[in-house]
Amino acid sequence: MILVMKRIDIVSVKGGVGKSFIAYFLTKKLSENYNVLLLDKDLTSTISKVYNIRGNLVSFLSGNSFSSDYSKNFGNLTIINLGCSERIKRVEATKLAEVYSNFSDHDFFIVDNPSIPSDICLDKELEAYYTYLNEKRINYNLITVLPSNQVLLDESVAFLKIFEEYIKELGLLLGYDSTDVNFLSSIINMYNSRLKINIDKVYYLTDKIIKIPFIKEAIYTPLSSLPMPKEINQLIEYIL
Repeated sequence: MILVMKRIDIVSVKGGVGKSFIAYFLTKKLSENYNVLLLDKDLTSTISKVYNIRGNLVSFLSGNSFSSDYSKNFGNLTIINLGCSERIKRVEATKLAEVYSNFSDHDFFIVDNPSIPSDICLDKELEAYYTYLNEKRINYNLITVLPSNQVLLDESVAFLKIFEEYIKELGLLLGYDSTDVNFLSSIINMYNSRLKINIDKVYYLTDKIIKIPFIKEAIYTPLSSLPMPKEINQLIEYIL
């Protein structure tokens, strides 16, 4: 029997809105009580740089690197640097699935994704995950990170509607019997109450909306030196 890690993908349409910020603090807090696997799939490898992970999984599996230094363990938290690039086309989904199977005792699998339009690893990585599960049903759980600008927020919600349909079409293309897309929460990061943002359109995605205020120190302070945002506790409540 394969143990099922509860997979949650952190996504956005626009870069620079704080996906890695959320992934870092969410996994740090979750790992206080659970075994957590964090997949750094972002093109900038922000999380991997924080944890000083120099290798990446795609280079290793594609034969471009002999270094297996693509992951590190910190107590209950394990981080894998995927190294999302065109090289993933040379990696068999089954090989990536074998790596995931090594972490089947973990409770949560959190994925820090690139911005959706630039995610060149999406199809292959999802196929690998569900190959690992040996299931014919996709259950895709999302936390969306939205910009605090009204125009960009509305555009992001509209694009996420399209993305939801794409995931369902991908499930059909890969031969799965059904595909469910679940928006667990939407985070408006760097929120400024003075801008009076209308969030009505966000309710299409979810009513579990979290507003994280702008943190000036986050501009010039490493993630590892920032205090835990109190809103992460609310996010964990929604997840659990």
